[in-house]
Amino acid sequence: MIDYFMTNEALLVYIGKQLQQMRINAHLSQQQLAERAGLSRSTIVQVESGKGMKMESIIAILRVLNKLEILNQFETEAMVSPLLIAKRAGKTPKHIYPRHD
Repeated sequence: MIDYFMTNEALLVYIGKQLQQMRINAHLSQQQLAERAGLSRSTIVQVESGKGMKMESIIAILRVLNKLEILNQFETEAMVSPLLIAKRAGKTPKHIYPRHD
């Protein structure tokens, strides 16, 4: 389980172990996953050990494992900036001055 007191390195190891378990649950060897993801087996070994993780590799692995929906956790609501609202209304907030370039 993820904990805010975990180091970045510990989180990478955790993610690697979770990806490894997903691979095992999908009944794939490291070599099979590597071939389907367009990666080398050594990349899979590195990712599963929490080392050398590139986002491209993680995305390729999640795609093969049919787990891309995990990335939905990154989705966030866009908030409208108060400055943008004021600008659209044609008003400049008092504490922000227009630039004179």
